[in-house]
Amino acid sequence: MIVLFEEPETWSLMMLVSAIAIDNAGISEEAKETIRRWRSDRPETSAEVEALTDEINEALNQRLDAKFMRRVKQRGWYETVRK
Repeated sequence: MIVLFEEPETWSLMMLVSAIAIDNAGISEEAKETIRRWRSDRPETSAEVEALTDEINEALNQRLDAKFMRRVKQRGWYETVRK
């Protein structure tokens, strides 16, 4: 199984997580303002969101690879492997 986020999905996830942190983390007003500035500096099409998307995809798929087995064809035979 392969899961691939695209930049708009990563941006939405980042917005959701930061909103939860602002609303529910019990942090200071200064910290909330820092998070808001951090969010506003990273629009959906920024290089930072693109890099974050790559990192999320890599981490997510490494986790899936570690958890699930795959059928791989080697020398004409199918083997069940855990990658």
